[in-house]
Amino acid sequence: MQAVFACFLAAIPLSILAAEPAQDQVQTASAVAPASDLQGWKPPPMPEPAPYATVNLSPEEVRALEEDWGVEVLGLRLASANLMMDFRFRVLDADKALSLFDHRIKPHLIVDRTQIKLPVPMAAKVGALRPTNRGKNIKADRNYYMIFGNPDRHVKAGETVTIVIGDFRIEHLLVN
Repeated sequence: MQAVFACFLAAIPLSILAAEPAQDQVQTASAVAPASDLQGWKPPPMPEPAPYATVNLSPEEVRALEEDWGVEVLGLRLASANLMMDFRFRVLDADKALSLFDHRIKPHLIVDRTQIKLPVPMAAKVGALRPTNRGKNIKADRNYYMIFGNPDRHVKAGETVTIVIGDFRIEHLLVN
């Protein structure tokens, strides 16, 4: 250890070790603002949080999703260098939304432009990149997600897709 430290010190020129700091670089306590100037200071107000994503659903579609499925769609965004799509939704009624979390149902996304089906990827150690209700843990007033694959960055921002989870279907959802 001492040999390493000695080699490190040997590599530093002596002029650097012995140099005095310039007087204009030295900051004294008098140069710092006095505490009395900071007593009335308040931090600036926080900006309003941005919405998760733009949802292009009509009010009738939003109402139908809430009444029939007990969910509110928060949006669909490209993620992971555009190789995945992150679908977010809020559960308003856990009983109505329960079928969306059935592990036997395989959700997929249909690209409107090409009609290609893109599934939820299945990772080897963690399973499908979506929540299921195996632990009976789905609750109302919480946000949930599903990650859909986007191989070769097939879907671009601004395109529309259809999300299918069993009988649940959202058509022409905008990708952000």
